[in-house]
Amino acid sequence: MSAETIECRAVRRGRGWAVHAAEYGVYGHGSTLKRAGASVEKGLALIGITAEVRLVAVSPELEELRAADDARAAALVEAVKALSLRRATMGDIAIATCTPRSQIKAILASLKAASPPDSTAAASPEAEPADDECTCVVNCAEDLTSGCSLSGQRHVHPTMPGRPGVYGPCPEHPDAPGDC
Repeated sequence: MSAETIECRAVRRGRGWAVHAAEYGVYGHGSTLKRAGASVEKGLALIGITAEVRLVAVSPELEELRAADDARAAALVEAVKALSLRRATMGDIAIATCTPRSQIKAILASLKAASPPDSTAAASPEAEPADDECTCVVNCAEDLTSGCSLSGQRHVHPTMPGRPGVYGPCPEHPDAPGDC
């Protein structure tokens, strides 16, 4: 019998690690996680299972750390989504969130892939604007004092000459604070 990867929990016991591959009834131990993993692999080999062992060290503190990492990842996705809807550049989003551009790019790609391709999503105020459309950084729907007939609707902004993807001031709201 052969498996690709077997995930096992590793618990610190005294000065070493104890590992249990419960599904196979195999135990292992070692002074380091690497040695404990090798011990379990040897035990699995004795019963005819050739597999890579992936250890997950567990303790209350490590579980708390993983929960904090998950919360930060969720908050990062929400921050990237909010900033991208306000037409912040990828570089600005990376700087503002202290996150590498490659990670921001991956998050934006996953958000784009997750958004439904139907027409109701394109008309929603939270949908990302098309290439030649955008909304004001502070649009009339957000600032009640500048409300007009285009409140909450998308409208075309001119692109800056020689700067594709960079938009000039809103022609419908020339005194709106901010560009796209």
